Amino acid sequence: MRLIDFNLSTADLDRSLPLYWEQATNQLEAIQSITLQDDQLILVSAATGTALTLDQLDARTRQINGQCQLYIQTATEPLRLFGYRLSEQRLLFG
Repeated sequence: MRLIDFNLSTADLDRSLPLYWEQATNQLEAIQSITLQDDQLILVSAATGTALTLDQLDARTRQINGQCQLYIQTATEPLRLFGYRLSEQRLLFG
C-alpha cells in the first residue's frame, strides 16, 4: 500500500485512533516509530509501550513522497503492508 492511498482512505477517520500491527490473531504490537529507507516507509512496532495515533503518523509523514510503500519491520526483514482494518477503536495493520 502506498502512503498516499493510506492517507486518502483514512482521511475521514478519527485522528486519535492508535496504530497497531497484528502479527497473528489477537497478537497486537503498538506502532511506535517510523523509518524512511529508500522508497520504503517502515513502521516499527513493539510489544509494550504507547502506540502512535493516526494524527501523529500524519504529522511525521507530511513531507514524505506519497508514492512510498508502507512496510512493517519484522524480526528478519521489512514486510510490505497491503491494508488495515478497524477494530475496537484501533487501526490494525496486518
